[in-house]
Amino acid sequence: MDMQNIEVGDLAVSIPVEYARLNRMPDDPPQMVAYATQTEQADCVMFLQPIPAEHAMPFNDERAVINGIHQSLADDQGLIEVVSGTTDAKRNVIWSIVKTVSRTEGAQYGLTLHLAYPESVLQVQAFANETGITGMRDAQIYELARKRGRVDEQGRGWTRDPYDDDYRRGILMNLSEDDQFDDAFPDHPLSVIRRLAGMLISYN
Repeated sequence: MDMQNIEVGDLAVSIPVEYARLNRMPDDPPQMVAYATQTEQADCVMFLQPIPAEHAMPFNDERAVINGIHQSLADDQGLIEVVSGTTDAKRNVIWSIVKTVSRTEGAQYGLTLHLAYPESVLQVQAFANETGITGMRDAQIYELARKRGRVDEQGRGWTRDPYDDDYRRGILMNLSEDDQFDDAFPDHPLSVIRRLAGMLISYN
């Protein structure tokens, strides 16, 4: 994938070339920049800014981030994943993906990614919304899971929190949101968000 080099405050950052710069809004933080892209099934907007290291998620402590997200999720939200590690440039990185589901507008997937630089931490927040005909990924994978016996006639087996089987709040992750299905639905907002995270850690 082609990348473009941008400046976020004093930080040099590479992002996918299909993301176009948005005009600043009057109340934007001084060093924040915004970019956006579209696919046939998703609208995605991304906000980047440097933050102090003490404001970052704890690198290499996924459980602390998971617990914090579980405590703060609203009834219309669910946790998809929390991942930490190092980028190809050996920088510490940690990110989370949370979905928010609207009865009228489908699902939105939100990425929060923190990437350590020597002088500060890059914060990336991206939000991808379903557009067009929504729910196709869910419907196709649900039928596949039902035929394979992973979901029963009452729908049991379709949803679960990825980190805690006893966690029941909100709208839990479902089988179609597993990353094994991203390649089959490349324009889906969750696939777009995961691909963005992958590009950020590969090129920064």
